[in-house]
Amino acid sequence: MWKFYYKIKERLKKYSWIIKAYEFLLIKRRELFRRHPQLPNDFCFHSMYIHTNDPFTQKNWKHLRRGYDDEIFIKETVQKIRFNTMCSYDALANLAAIVRYLEEGQVPGAFVETGVCQGGSSALMAMVSLKWGKTRRHLHLFDSFEGLPRPIKEKDYCEWMKWDWGITAKDCDGKMISSGALIAAKADAEEAIFSIAQYPEALATFHVGWFQNTVPLAAKSMGPVALLRLDGDLYESTLVCLRHLYPLVIRGGFVIIDDWGLKGCRTACEEYFEEIGIRPYIHFVDGTVRYFVKE
Repeated sequence: MWKFYYKIKERLKKYSWIIKAYEFLLIKRRELFRRHPQLPNDFCFHSMYIHTNDPFTQKNWKHLRRGYDDEIFIKETVQKIRFNTMCSYDALANLAAIVRYLEEGQVPGAFVETGVCQGGSSALMAMVSLKWGKTRRHLHLFDSFEGLPRPIKEKDYCEWMKWDWGITAKDCDGKMISSGALIAAKADAEEAIFSIAQYPEALATFHVGWFQNTVPLAAKSMGPVALLRLDGDLYESTLVCLRHLYPLVIRGGFVIIDDWGLKGCRTACEEYFEEIGIRPYIHFVDGTVRYFVKE
């Protein structure tokens, strides 16, 4: 439009009021493209974490656009399970996008989550699978439903555990007893998956107990895995899942790491990658969530 303006400017010198009016319209047009006309100039969602239960997020939910395919469906689905998850909007939207990709590509294998908590992520996987999948998949869902076990001080501990989880350095002895952090009821997870998502109960298996006890046993008879979502927070909880479940992930399958931002989880991942001689490209999702594709 500016090129056209310069062409006619010389011809319209005697009509100065037309030139001024045209300049005014061009400036206003640029202002509209710089910002959403319904939002204030200083409006911005959090750059690292958009938490779905944040009052600010809910107040401005209709303005939330992150560029995901079929985002209207994603937002509707996320709203249904937002009280059952602590994940950010981007973590949930990315999970939905991965499940859709696997379903549309008919990539075989079960969906596995280690660290179900209240079942929000599992329910999201179930709903997206029901919408896009041509066949039904088995869900393998691991959780102690006693909260996190006690961390290992040398591997896991950092100061924020004290104010966020109520775990002090003295509590970090690595024992397989509840630390009291992130305790959830199995009934909440069941409600999310079977009532909210309406996934067939026969196709979801809960493996209840500490991962060190349940994962090695379940892995022996589980079969191929298309999606492995790791949400164990701690070093040992992550490492045992990688050692026993990653070999079951098929080529082209996805591994989502919910707690890459936590010292213990990241250390476990990096040690395991070195142990088996791989160096996957780790894709960014939000401040702590990452994923990679098995080659």
